Amino acid sequence: MCTAAIARDFDDVMLARELAGSGVTVNTLHPTTYMNTTMVRQSGVTPASSVDEGADAILKLSIGSELKGKSGALFQRPMRRPGPMRKPTIPMRGKKLRALSMKLTGMSAKEDVPS
Repeated sequence: MCTAAIARDFDDVMLARELAGSGVTVNTLHPTTYMNTTMVRQSGVTPASSVDEGADAILKLSIGSELKGKSGALFQRPMRRPGPMRKPTIPMRGKKLRALSMKLTGMSAKEDVPS
C-alpha cells in the first residue's frame, strides 16, 4: 500500500474519533485492486477488476443498511472488514497529520467538525 493511502487511512481514524456521536460516520474503502481505469492501463498494469466492481463496493459502504452507523473501519476488496482501524500508536503523529490535512485543504478544525 502506498504511503499516501496509509496517511489517508490514519487521518480517517482521527476524523472518526473527532466526529464520534455527531451522526457523521467515517470509514475507509479500498474497493478493488487495479481497477480498469485509464490510470491503471497507462501505467502498464493489467487491470484485475472492473469499474463496476469498484462502484458496487462504494455503494454498499455508502448506502448499505448493514453498515449504517458504523464508523472508524477499513474495508478492503471485496468489502471484507478486517476489523476496526488500529488506534494511532503515537498521538502526536495523528495531531500533526490532522493539522497538515487542514492546512492543505484550506479548512480549519472548526469548519471540519459539524456543530
